[in-house]
Amino acid sequence: MTDFLPDRDLREPNSSVLVAAYYILRRQPWQAFAVKTWNAMKRFLMLALIAASVTALLPPAKAHARTYDVISADVPFKFTIGSRTFSPGHYQLIVVGPSLMTLRDSRKKAIASIVTRAHNSGGPLPVSKLVFDNEKKHSRLSEIWMKDHSQVFEVLGEELAMRPAPVRPAALPVGVNSLFDLHPEGALKH
Repeated sequence: MTDFLPDRDLREPNSSVLVAAYYILRRQPWQAFAVKTWNAMKRFLMLALIAASVTALLPPAKAHARTYDVISADVPFKFTIGSRTFSPGHYQLIVVGPSLMTLRDSRKKAIASIVTRAHNSGGPLPVSKLVFDNEKKHSRLSEIWMKDHSQVFEVLGEELAMRPAPVRPAALPVGVNSLFDLHPEGALKH
């Protein structure tokens, strides 16, 4: 019946979809999205720039680094601290806390932790030095004087946490299951 109408539309069946797509593309929807995105990015970049500027104007934070008092000494003889004996060499004593010092060797390795007791010397000390007591051909570290300090540190002994691990006994020879298999001379039974 539509064939007989005078104002009939001579379009293809899918032409309405093509026209709708044309109208959508003509409005350029991506442009509105691009403008919105660009505006949001501009605001974000401006806020980041303001935050960086404010941060740069703040005073710097104090560093948490701690300075330690150190005494370096060359000891030309063997000496003892507590029950341990140390060979001659270059040593450093570092104050790590109240009544606690660390002894380092020339390779900067901590080899002992020393327990001390501080007592007043009556004024700042002019020089740093180590004081040793001689007992039966052995020198024992007894006091530590630190330059520009008004305290003398008396050495009480070594902190046990820094002792080296005990040496393990030698393993049994191969084929020996117990110590009863050994002869008194140290040779194996046949």
